[in-house]
Amino acid sequence: MPPAANTRLSGTRPEGTRNEAEVAARVREMFSRIAPRYDFLNHLLSLSFDRLWRRRTARRFRHILARPHARVLDLCCGTGDLTLALARGARATVLGTDFAHPMLVLAEKKKREAASATCYFEGDALRLPVADASFDLATAAFGFRNLANYEAGLREILRILKFLITRIFVYIFHHTR
Repeated sequence: MPPAANTRLSGTRPEGTRNEAEVAARVREMFSRIAPRYDFLNHLLSLSFDRLWRRRTARRFRHILARPHARVLDLCCGTGDLTLALARGARATVLGTDFAHPMLVLAEKKKREAASATCYFEGDALRLPVADASFDLATAAFGFRNLANYEAGLREILRILKFLITRIFVYIFHHTR
């Protein structure tokens, strides 16, 4: 249930929004609108360090990506750059999800150009349409900061991760703050 209008949200809060539903609608609309310019803006605003960060992330988790039966989910995948970086040379199944449809259209185009076996699906990171404990790894490059409720986002990530990886995630999260 969304919080009351006067409740402070535990996530992003665009000006004028009163609850999580309004936040989600505003964020979805914004990312749908900027989708055609998203990659350019990402590269410009990060001075192209975003490319390095994605490569490093894929390298950091190569031990999971090398496993043929591993399943990886890239949350808030946007135009799919991290999803594709994770899938490059991976034996694992790599999926990406985003709730802004125009972002996924661009991700699918990149997937075809890269001849990648990645799969994308439309989904809200706060209510993923996947079973409990169904992934070995979950990533979120830049999108986590745009969630309407950070705590709910972390709970959802923990819900979908398998036990061992959940412990590793919690360890990394607590020791990198």
